[in-house]
This record gives sequence, C-alpha cells and structure tokens, in this order.
Amino acid sequence: MKKYLLTGVAAGVVPLLVAGCSHDDAGAPAGTTSERGAVDAYISALNARDPDALAGLAPPGNEAAKEAAALVDAKGGRSLTIKSVDISHEFGPDFAAARVVSRGEDGKELRDDLTLSRNSGHWYVAIGENPKGRDKSPAETSKP
Repeated sequence: MKKYLLTGVAAGVVPLLVAGCSHDDAGAPAGTTSERGAVDAYISALNARDPDALAGLAPPGNEAAKEAAALVDAKGGRSLTIKSVDISHEFGPDFAAARVVSRGEDGKELRDDLTLSRNSGHWYVAIGENPKGRDKSPAETSKP
C-alpha cells in the first residue's frame, strides 16, 4: 500500500514542478522560487526563442508579450551560457538587481542588468508594463 501511495504522491508532484514557471489559465504567472532561478529561466527562454516563456517571468498583471517578443528577436537563439551572476538587494528583501554576463556559441559576450521582484514568495523579472499604472495622471508641475 505504501508503494502505491508514494507513486501517487510522486505523480502529483511532477506536474506541479513542470507548471511551476508558466502562466495558468487565468493568466497569472507562477514565478520562480529564487532570484537565480528567475535569471536561469530568463536565459533559457532566450535560448529557446520562446517569448511566451519569457513573458511568463513577468510580474503578475504585467502586459509583457510585446517586450518579450522584442527581447527574443534581439537576444534569442544564441545558445547563451551564463558566466556570472551578481545579485544585490539594495531596496529591501523583495527587490533585487541581477547583473548577468553570458556568452553565446559565437563567443560574443552579452551583459544584462535585470530587475527582479518577489511577490507571494515567487521571483519575477521586470518585463512589460502593468496596465493599472497607466491610469494615473502625471504629477502637477505648474502652480495653481
């Protein structure tokens, strides 16, 4: 009986792990559980030329499809290998800056400065724009 229970648990965990970094049907991305995981997923999406996977790394609510497609067009498909990642937390524990140095199969070096944010325990890459932020008017600059 224990053998079947363990198999059932393992079968239930694998789909959760596979779905861990993708959008669900409601469009809310799941993010990654570490800053480095977000960086690795970013490079993997570029290497795969997968704008959907890249957009899935954006914070919940961001419209990232257009920017993700542009990033894939500019940087995708180079078989990038990460050479170094420097992650710093200068604005608290839920925000990070990641300086990523990678090298393509052509030998050219690529440097990316990524902004990462944590929401509900998951890390996201700042890609796209949150449409809720567009409704605000700019600050008043003239005297009343």
